[in-house]
Amino acid sequence: MTKQIGNLLSLAAFAVLFALCLAFVAIRVSGLGTFIVTGGSMEPSIHKGSLVLVQPVSPSQITVGDVITFQQYDQTTTHRVIAVGQDARGLIFKTKGDANVVADPEDKTFPAQVGIVRLAIPVAGTLAASAQAYWRLVLTLIAAIIFFSCAGALVFRKETQGAPIPMRARRAVRRAVLVTVNADEAWNAHLAWLEREQLRRAAGR
Repeated sequence: MTKQIGNLLSLAAFAVLFALCLAFVAIRVSGLGTFIVTGGSMEPSIHKGSLVLVQPVSPSQITVGDVITFQQYDQTTTHRVIAVGQDARGLIFKTKGDANVVADPEDKTFPAQVGIVRLAIPVAGTLAASAQAYWRLVLTLIAAIIFFSCAGALVFRKETQGAPIPMRARRAVRRAVLVTVNADEAWNAHLAWLEREQLRRAAGR
């Protein structure tokens, strides 16, 4: 039982690490960026603590209703496009948070590219922020779980293999011993004993 639990814990830890590595590689290969939503201005469409995957695109590809990520007041903001116009500067975009009453005060222009939100994963942003803050502790805990589970499985295996196997006690075999006695020698020995007894008694008188 202990060995099975250790194997399951090891498999689960490796599976989590493998899944995280695959997700990280897939995001990087696809050219997506990741941002953590720290405010509630996009509720209920995008919850606070969500992780948004953003793809850089040309401003000409942005239409009304798209959610974009941009820099505003020295911070990264994710809002919805509610209007698209054009002036001497080129395309201009009016944005607004779904939970806000009024639109953003300034129109946006993007000379190069702008990030469009392709996916929002609830709670994942909070988990990612915690992992970034405590990644050393998380890695240490995972390594400890793997180490102790493997060590427990090895110890349990050794104890199982080293246990003595009870053997059936061997039955003692009694063998009869055949003794051969010569009748003449036995009679002569008896007569000699009687003679010695008579001499002993005579001397005692």
